[in-house]
Order: sequence, then C-alpha cells, then structure tokens
Amino acid sequence: MKKIYNEDYYMYRLCNIKGIGRASVRKLVDFFGSAYNVSKADINILKKTGILNGRQIDEFAFSMKNKDNIYKYEDMIKNGCNWISINNNNYPERLHNIDDAPLGVYCRGNLPPDDRLSVAIIGSRNCSSYGRRMAYNLAESFAADNIQVISGLAAGIDAAAHRGCLASGGYTYAVLGCGTDVCYPYENLDIYKNIIKTGGVISEYPPNTRPDAWRFPERNRIISGLADIVIVVEAAQRSGAMITVDQALEQNREVMAVPGRADDICSQGCNELIKTGAMVITKPEDIWQCSAAALWKEKNKNNKINKHTNTDIKALNGGNGNKKPVCPTVNLLATEKKLVYSVLCLHPKDTDEIINETGLNVSTVMQTLLLLQLEGCVEEVAKNCYIRIK
Repeated sequence: MKKIYNEDYYMYRLCNIKGIGRASVRKLVDFFGSAYNVSKADINILKKTGILNGRQIDEFAFSMKNKDNIYKYEDMIKNGCNWISINNNNYPERLHNIDDAPLGVYCRGNLPPDDRLSVAIIGSRNCSSYGRRMAYNLAESFAADNIQVISGLAAGIDAAAHRGCLASGGYTYAVLGCGTDVCYPYENLDIYKNIIKTGGVISEYPPNTRPDAWRFPERNRIISGLADIVIVVEAAQRSGAMITVDQALEQNREVMAVPGRADDICSQGCNELIKTGAMVITKPEDIWQCSAAALWKEKNKNNKINKHTNTDIKALNGGNGNKKPVCPTVNLLATEKKLVYSVLCLHPKDTDEIINETGLNVSTVMQTLLLLQLEGCVEEVAKNCYIRIK
C-alpha cells in the first residue's frame, strides 16, 4: 500500500535540495500554495516562475526522483528525531514572529511550549567561575518558577545554564549549530542526554550535519527567537553572545545583562549593554522587571502549574516530588560527589586534605571537584584549593 506523506514531509524534501536555500523555498511555497504543490509542480511551470536558475531546477528534478530522501526521512523518524515544518500547528509561535524564520526545525525530545515564560541564558565559552555560578543559579531559580531556559549547549555559560535548570527539575532546550544527533562539544554529552528526557534538542540542520563554525551565528537567531527575554551573563564585546543580542533586539526581545568588573574582558560586552540601556540582573528576582515576565506572572498567578507531575522530572529531582531540598543539586550527586561535598566547608581545603578525608583516589577527586564546580556547589579559590559555596 502506498504511503501518504503530510506537508511536513514535502517541506523536508524541499529544504534538503542541494543549492536551494530558505529564501527560494519560501518563494516557491508562496507561489504554489504549499510544499506539496511545489513537489508536484511541472518543471516547465517551475522554470517560468523565474525563482530558480537552471542548475537549481536540475537539482530539484533529481531530488524529486531520488528515493534516498524518503529513506532518510523515515530513518530519521525511527531514530527519534522529528521534523516540524513552519506550517505545522506544533511549530513554535515565537519563531513565527521573527524575520527569516526557519522553514522547519528538527527536534529530539520536545519543543518549548508557547504558554510558558521562556528565557535564553547566553555568554562566553571561556567564562569565569563567577559567570558559571551566576548562569547556574539563575537557571536553577527560574526552573523552580516554571520558567523554561533556552541556550546553545556550548561549553561555559550555556552548559552551566542547562545544568542549573536540570538540577531544579526544570525544562531546558538546546539549540544546536549541527544536527540533533551530534553532541557538540562532546564533553556535554550528559547534559545532552538529560535535556532530551524533559526538554528538547533543536536544530534547523538535518541529522549528521557537522558543527561548522559558520552555522553558530546563524542558529543564534533561533535561540533569541525562542525566548521572551535574553540574559547575557558574560560576553566580550565581539562575541557570539553579542551577535545573539543584536538579533534579540531586532526581534523585539527584552535584554538583560549581568554586570562584571570594569577591567574584565569577558564582561565588557555586558557592561556596554548596561550602559546603553539593558536591564541589570544580579539575582533571579530581577527577571520580574521585564514586561514579558510580569505579564506572564500576572496571567498565571491563579493558575499555578505543578511541574513535578512529570515522571522524568521527578527522577531528576531525586524522587522528592514537591519537597525542595536546601541544595537540590546535592541530592542529584553520586556517592563520590556527596562524599567530596560533605568534607568541604567555607574555609579552603587543598586536594591532599580532600583525598585524605574522603579516601578517594586523585583522579576521582579531581573529576568530582570539576563536576561540583560546574553545578555551582564548589569554587576553586586558589590553585587546588576549594570551598563550598552552597
């Protein structure tokens, strides 16, 4: 029996024709009325539209006859990646409202719902411990208020934001500059896997797409596009985060910035944003300065959602339901993490002391300390000297 495919499938076919970009596909769909109609269009009529050149028409004709695309689409779905076209009712409403919206997005897990406040947390890959801690703590607190967190899964600020949100049992979404089946950087594989359980990994690039450098500035418009508010934690004046800010402003999103030291290169972008009118955020409660946040809070004050009803989120919260521990991240820690965390205090301890008190080997202690730093529980105050900060 012949399979009948929907509009998503035909848009997928059009978006994966070599040499034909988003602008041309958009014009074709506008002209013919739907992706299905474009796919079935007579080549002579296609030529008369003047939308495609000769080489593009040849590629179009070849692609429509090539059954490999059918197999790729079916394999993609079987492997847990969905494609949601711009005409699908599940396509994020926020993206509909931006210029050059992606004609479709690939997703593992879920897409961010339209009715939940959405905050993007962005910043430098080479961030300071202060920046990492701020990103983690902000995201952790937002998650407790049922605010979803958008970021890009990069090292540094992005990773800290995702971790903070997950630690509080929240919903976080990673927008990638590669295929959704490619975890980049690989060091964030644990975050990638946990995001898919409750949130989602999103990209406009098909599976197996490499993380080429030029794709990341392009994907940044989706990070800001999926957010109501964009928060810059740490950023140099010339950085990917500042590109995202430019796009956020073009999309009429509210922008906030975490202030930094005047002589800190990694905070120059944030400090300049504040000087030019961006709202300052130094604690989670500052988010309610934003009109988008205030409106959402007012709308939902009599309609509180229990975010702990999801089974997977309960598991992330250590099975504690609505009971929030003093330090939720600690309840998530493995045995080694709990042990290392328990011997630390507000007075610095060097690694030799920690090794002696825990009985763990050097490698385990160093790996555990790194994870605790990423989770915002521990800070290295001098070389190989650590304190508890939560």
